[in-house]
Amino acid sequence: MGYFYGFRLGDVDKFKFGQTAQTPEKRRPTLQTGCPYPLIFFDAIESDDYKALEKYVKDEWGHRRGSEGGTEIYNLTEAEAAQVFQQCRDYLADELPKIRRVRELQDLEPEPTLLPSDETTIRLRQRWIELNAEDARLAVLREQVQAEKERIEIELKLAIGATSGIEGIATWERTIETRRINPELVKATDQELFEQCQVPKFDATKLKTLLKTFGKYDYESFQELRRTRDFKIT
Repeated sequence: MGYFYGFRLGDVDKFKFGQTAQTPEKRRPTLQTGCPYPLIFFDAIESDDYKALEKYVKDEWGHRRGSEGGTEIYNLTEAEAAQVFQQCRDYLADELPKIRRVRELQDLEPEPTLLPSDETTIRLRQRWIELNAEDARLAVLREQVQAEKERIEIELKLAIGATSGIEGIATWERTIETRRINPELVKATDQELFEQCQVPKFDATKLKTLLKTFGKYDYESFQELRRTRDFKIT
Protein backbone atom coordinates (compact mmCIF):
# COMPACT_ATOMS: atom_id res chain seq x y z
CA MET A 1 0.00 0.00 0.00
CA GLY A 2 1.22 3.48 -0.81
CA TYR A 3 0.12 6.93 -1.95
CA PHE A 4 -0.10 8.94 -5.11
CA TYR A 5 0.20 12.52 -3.86
CA GLY A 6 -0.06 16.08 -5.04
CA PHE A 7 1.47 19.21 -3.51
CA ARG A 8 0.92 22.74 -4.73
CA LEU A 9 3.98 24.96 -4.96
CA GLY A 10 3.00 27.97 -2.91
CA ASP A 11 0.22 29.92 -4.61
CA VAL A 12 1.51 29.52 -8.19
CA ASP A 13 -0.01 27.24 -10.82
CA LYS A 14 2.52 24.47 -10.32
CA PHE A 15 1.93 21.07 -8.73
CA LYS A 16 4.27 18.30 -7.70
CA PHE A 17 2.88 14.79 -8.25
CA GLY A 18 4.55 11.57 -7.22
CA GLN A 19 4.22 8.27 -5.40
CA THR A 20 5.53 7.06 -2.07
CA ALA A 21 5.24 4.12 0.29
CA GLN A 22 5.18 6.68 3.15
CA THR A 23 2.40 9.09 3.96
CA PRO A 24 2.58 12.36 1.98
CA GLU A 25 3.30 14.27 5.19
CA LYS A 26 6.34 12.10 5.93
CA ARG A 27 7.48 12.47 2.35
CA ARG A 28 7.11 16.27 2.29
CA PRO A 29 10.35 17.25 4.14
CA THR A 30 12.47 15.41 1.57
CA LEU A 31 10.55 16.96 -1.32
CA GLN A 32 10.84 20.43 0.20
CA THR A 33 14.65 20.30 0.08
CA GLY A 34 15.77 22.51 -2.77
CA CYS A 35 12.25 23.63 -3.65
CA PRO A 36 11.93 27.45 -3.60
CA TYR A 37 8.17 27.31 -2.86
CA PRO A 38 6.43 25.96 0.24
CA LEU A 39 4.82 22.61 -0.59
CA ILE A 40 1.15 22.76 0.32
CA PHE A 41 -0.70 19.44 0.47
CA PHE A 42 -3.38 19.25 -2.21
CA ASP A 43 -4.69 15.68 -2.45
CA ALA A 44 -3.62 12.04 -2.18
CA ILE A 45 -4.93 8.61 -3.09
CA GLU A 46 -4.06 5.60 -0.96
CA SER A 47 -3.87 2.46 -3.08
CA ASP A 48 -1.88 -0.67 -3.80
CA ASP A 49 -1.65 0.72 -7.35
CA TYR A 50 0.04 3.99 -6.40
CA LYS A 51 2.93 3.38 -8.83
CA ALA A 52 0.50 2.69 -11.66
CA LEU A 53 -1.22 5.99 -10.90
CA GLU A 54 2.03 7.91 -11.26
CA LYS A 55 2.64 6.31 -14.66
CA TYR A 56 -0.94 7.02 -15.72
CA VAL A 57 -0.57 10.73 -14.88
CA LYS A 58 2.74 10.95 -16.74
CA ASP A 59 1.11 9.38 -19.79
CA GLU A 60 -1.99 11.57 -19.67
CA TRP A 61 -0.51 14.86 -18.48
CA GLY A 62 3.14 14.56 -19.47
CA HIS A 63 2.79 17.44 -21.93
CA ARG A 64 2.24 19.75 -18.94
CA ARG A 65 5.39 18.76 -17.09
CA GLY A 66 7.74 21.67 -16.50
CA SER A 67 11.38 21.95 -17.47
CA GLU A 68 12.39 23.44 -14.13
CA GLY A 69 12.30 21.83 -10.70
CA GLY A 70 12.33 18.20 -11.81
CA THR A 71 10.09 15.94 -13.86
CA GLU A 72 7.42 15.73 -11.13
CA ILE A 73 6.46 19.40 -11.54
CA TYR A 74 3.36 20.05 -13.64
CA ASN A 75 2.15 23.44 -14.86
CA LEU A 76 -1.54 23.21 -13.95
CA THR A 77 -4.29 25.36 -12.51
CA GLU A 78 -6.00 24.25 -9.31
CA ALA A 79 -9.03 23.09 -11.32
CA GLU A 80 -6.80 21.03 -13.61
CA ALA A 81 -5.01 19.47 -10.65
CA ALA A 82 -8.39 18.48 -9.21
CA GLN A 83 -9.22 16.96 -12.60
CA VAL A 84 -6.00 14.90 -12.44
CA PHE A 85 -7.09 13.31 -9.18
CA GLN A 86 -10.62 12.69 -10.42
CA GLN A 87 -9.22 10.95 -13.49
CA CYS A 88 -6.97 8.86 -11.24
CA ARG A 89 -9.92 7.73 -9.15
CA ASP A 90 -11.89 6.90 -12.30
CA TYR A 91 -8.87 5.00 -13.64
CA LEU A 92 -8.67 2.89 -10.47
CA ALA A 93 -12.39 2.17 -10.48
CA ASP A 94 -12.97 1.56 -14.19
CA GLU A 95 -9.95 1.33 -16.47
CA LEU A 96 -7.41 -0.57 -14.39
CA PRO A 97 -9.74 -3.54 -13.68
CA LYS A 98 -10.43 -3.77 -17.43
CA ILE A 99 -6.72 -3.75 -18.23
CA ARG A 100 -6.08 -6.55 -15.76
CA ARG A 101 -8.97 -8.60 -17.08
CA VAL A 102 -7.63 -8.27 -20.63
CA ARG A 103 -4.23 -9.51 -19.41
CA GLU A 104 -5.93 -12.57 -17.91
CA LEU A 105 -7.89 -13.24 -21.12
CA GLN A 106 -4.74 -12.91 -23.18
CA ASP A 107 -3.37 -16.15 -21.70
CA LEU A 108 -6.52 -18.18 -22.38
CA GLU A 109 -7.02 -20.67 -25.19
CA PRO A 110 -10.03 -19.14 -27.04
CA GLU A 111 -13.15 -21.11 -27.88
CA PRO A 112 -13.69 -21.67 -31.63
CA THR A 113 -16.73 -19.40 -31.80
CA LEU A 114 -17.45 -15.88 -33.12
CA LEU A 115 -19.86 -13.53 -31.40
CA PRO A 116 -22.32 -11.45 -33.45
CA SER A 117 -21.50 -7.76 -33.74
CA ASP A 118 -23.65 -5.07 -32.12
CA GLU A 119 -23.81 -1.29 -32.09
CA THR A 120 -21.15 -0.96 -29.39
CA THR A 121 -18.55 -3.17 -31.05
CA ILE A 122 -19.24 -1.59 -34.47
CA ARG A 123 -18.71 1.85 -32.98
CA LEU A 124 -15.50 0.77 -31.22
CA ARG A 125 -14.13 -0.77 -34.41
CA GLN A 126 -14.84 2.40 -36.39
CA ARG A 127 -13.19 4.54 -33.76
CA TRP A 128 -10.12 2.28 -33.76
CA ILE A 129 -9.85 2.64 -37.56
CA GLU A 130 -10.07 6.44 -37.25
CA LEU A 131 -7.40 6.53 -34.55
CA ASN A 132 -5.13 4.20 -36.50
CA ALA A 133 -5.35 6.51 -39.52
CA GLU A 134 -4.62 9.52 -37.30
CA ASP A 135 -1.67 7.69 -35.76
CA ALA A 136 -0.22 7.01 -39.22
CA ARG A 137 -0.72 10.66 -40.23
CA LEU A 138 1.02 11.91 -37.09
CA ALA A 139 3.90 9.47 -37.62
CA VAL A 140 4.51 10.93 -41.08
CA LEU A 141 4.20 14.47 -39.70
CA ARG A 142 6.68 13.67 -36.94
CA GLU A 143 9.19 12.39 -39.47
CA GLN A 144 8.80 15.57 -41.49
CA VAL A 145 9.24 17.74 -38.41
CA GLN A 146 12.30 15.78 -37.33
CA ALA A 147 13.85 16.10 -40.79
CA GLU A 148 13.26 19.86 -40.76
CA LYS A 149 14.82 20.14 -37.29
CA GLU A 150 17.87 18.24 -38.52
CA ARG A 151 18.22 20.57 -41.53
CA ILE A 152 18.05 23.63 -39.27
CA GLU A 153 20.55 22.10 -36.86
CA ILE A 154 22.98 21.49 -39.74
CA GLU A 155 22.69 25.14 -40.82
CA LEU A 156 23.30 26.36 -37.26
CA LYS A 157 26.29 24.05 -36.80
CA LEU A 158 27.79 25.32 -40.05
CA ALA A 159 27.24 28.89 -38.84
CA ILE A 160 28.94 28.09 -35.50
CA GLY A 161 31.84 26.33 -37.19
CA ALA A 162 34.85 25.87 -34.92
CA THR A 163 33.61 28.28 -32.23
CA SER A 164 31.67 27.41 -29.07
CA GLY A 165 28.39 28.86 -30.28
CA ILE A 166 26.38 31.93 -31.19
CA GLU A 167 25.29 34.16 -28.32
CA GLY A 168 21.59 33.79 -27.59
CA ILE A 169 21.13 31.24 -30.38
CA ALA A 170 22.91 27.94 -29.78
CA THR A 171 26.00 26.35 -28.25
CA TRP A 172 28.14 23.54 -29.60
CA GLU A 173 30.90 23.26 -27.10
CA ARG A 174 30.84 20.56 -24.45
CA THR A 175 32.67 17.41 -25.40
CA ILE A 176 30.77 14.15 -24.98
CA GLU A 177 32.94 11.11 -24.39
CA THR A 178 31.73 7.66 -25.37
CA ARG A 179 33.48 4.33 -25.60
CA ARG A 180 32.71 1.76 -28.25
CA ILE A 181 34.19 -1.43 -29.64
CA ASN A 182 36.50 -1.03 -32.62
CA PRO A 183 36.19 -4.22 -34.73
CA GLU A 184 39.55 -3.49 -36.36
CA LEU A 185 41.28 -3.78 -32.99
CA VAL A 186 39.68 -7.20 -32.49
CA LYS A 187 40.67 -8.28 -36.00
CA ALA A 188 44.27 -7.17 -35.53
CA THR A 189 44.52 -8.95 -32.18
CA ASP A 190 42.72 -12.24 -32.88
CA GLN A 191 41.42 -13.06 -36.37
CA GLU A 192 39.55 -16.15 -35.19
CA LEU A 193 37.76 -14.21 -32.44
CA PHE A 194 36.87 -11.51 -34.98
CA GLU A 195 35.33 -14.06 -37.35
CA GLN A 196 33.28 -15.62 -34.53
CA CYS A 197 31.70 -12.21 -33.90
CA GLN A 198 30.62 -11.74 -37.54
CA VAL A 199 26.87 -12.63 -37.50
CA PRO A 200 26.77 -11.45 -40.33
CA LYS A 201 28.30 -8.14 -39.27
CA PHE A 202 30.41 -7.58 -36.19
CA ASP A 203 28.40 -8.04 -32.97
CA ALA A 204 29.88 -6.39 -29.86
CA THR A 205 27.43 -8.25 -27.60
CA LYS A 206 28.68 -11.60 -28.87
CA LEU A 207 32.25 -10.41 -28.33
CA LYS A 208 31.49 -9.66 -24.69
CA THR A 209 29.93 -13.12 -24.26
CA LEU A 210 32.92 -14.87 -25.84
CA LEU A 211 35.39 -12.91 -23.71
CA LYS A 212 33.50 -13.84 -20.55
CA THR A 213 33.53 -17.48 -21.61
CA PHE A 214 37.22 -17.76 -22.45
CA GLY A 215 38.67 -14.94 -20.35
CA LYS A 216 41.49 -14.46 -22.85
CA TYR A 217 41.22 -10.71 -23.41
CA ASP A 218 39.91 -7.66 -21.59
CA TYR A 219 36.75 -6.22 -23.19
CA GLU A 220 37.88 -2.64 -22.61
CA SER A 221 41.09 -3.26 -24.55
CA PHE A 222 39.05 -3.37 -27.77
CA GLN A 223 37.25 -0.11 -27.05
CA GLU A 224 38.14 3.29 -28.42
CA LEU A 225 37.28 6.66 -26.92
CA ARG A 226 35.19 8.91 -29.14
CA ARG A 227 34.73 12.62 -28.48
CA THR A 228 31.88 14.60 -30.00
CA ARG A 229 30.39 18.04 -29.47
CA ASP A 230 27.08 18.60 -27.72
CA PHE A 231 24.68 20.92 -29.60
CA LYS A 232 22.08 22.91 -27.67
CA ILE A 233 19.60 25.63 -28.56
CA THR A 234 19.92 28.36 -25.93
